[in-house]
Amino acid sequence: MSRTLADGGMDIQRVTCLDPGQLARLAGYGRESLGDAAPDEWMLPVIAAFGYLFVARFGGNIIGSAQVLRCRQEGDLYMDAFYIRPDRRRQGMGRAMLEGVKERLASEGFHRLLVTAAPGTRAAMALYGAAGFSEAGVLEDFYGAGRKRLLLAAPLAVGGGR
Repeated sequence: MSRTLADGGMDIQRVTCLDPGQLARLAGYGRESLGDAAPDEWMLPVIAAFGYLFVARFGGNIIGSAQVLRCRQEGDLYMDAFYIRPDRRRQGMGRAMLEGVKERLASEGFHRLLVTAAPGTRAAMALYGAAGFSEAGVLEDFYGAGRKRLLLAAPLAVGGGR
């Protein structure tokens, strides 16, 4: 099932199975956008099969992706990775994709979407804030000693409400 945004033709699809070409493209775009933090060829098929892998296309081309996992807390989800390709940033596509992903997850009965961000990342914090995320906590040493992350949360409501 896909969702097309009327505000510019972005199509957001949930992908549950990846062919080799899709896998290579998504892994490459992820590395281009997120570096070493990107899910790789080993994790993307697992996320597609057992989590939620969303792909955004604009003009038929992949411009972004979001990988979402279930949390132990009933009704909560964790967005492990999210990106918009560098050549498509600062055009409103990140916010549109986040809103579309939130709507899809809300329609499946989930209540809250969590994500982490590095403290001081102004662009990420502005994007997440515009999409309805607010700070829910601080995770000390999350990725190892001295690697603090901010935990952000957004309520999920059918219709994209905040």
